[in-house]
Amino acid sequence: METEVDRFGAMAAERVGTEVRGADLDLFRLSFALSRTATRFVRHVESSAHRPIGLTWAGFRVLFTVWVCGSLESHRIAQLSGLSRASVSSAVNTLERDGMVSRSRESADRRLVTVSLTADGSELVRRAYTDQHAQEEVLFSSLDDGDVKLLTEMLERVLVTPLQATERER
Repeated sequence: METEVDRFGAMAAERVGTEVRGADLDLFRLSFALSRTATRFVRHVESSAHRPIGLTWAGFRVLFTVWVCGSLESHRIAQLSGLSRASVSSAVNTLERDGMVSRSRESADRRLVTVSLTADGSELVRRAYTDQHAQEEVLFSSLDDGDVKLLTEMLERVLVTPLQATERER
């Protein structure tokens, strides 16, 4: 039984195939599915697990990154979390205001700020991830253990592929 999601994906592939000369439709379908899955996951987890306890997706990513790695400079949080520096700065401002992180200057370079978790921040990120994990179990329930391992390995290979800077980014 075809769903609305299936029909939209097929319509999008047809349009790209018609309008974009030489487009690899298998790559389009992969990119389209990956993007839609990631967006669906982030929106659902943020609304069901993070927002109810006062976190945004960016706030969770900052807390999680510092929880995993320990105290970090803001630019490293941005690199590791996949967030922009501006998003990290905004999230850290809110998290510091709420007592979840603290900032310190531990370098001779006064521009470099190190972000550390407070005890409350550590407890909040643990709770947020516990709630998120419950949603992960639901989202990925149609995959068996082998599927999960294979999909993870494939996505991790994509993540380590260097990106080419566009003219606009140079």
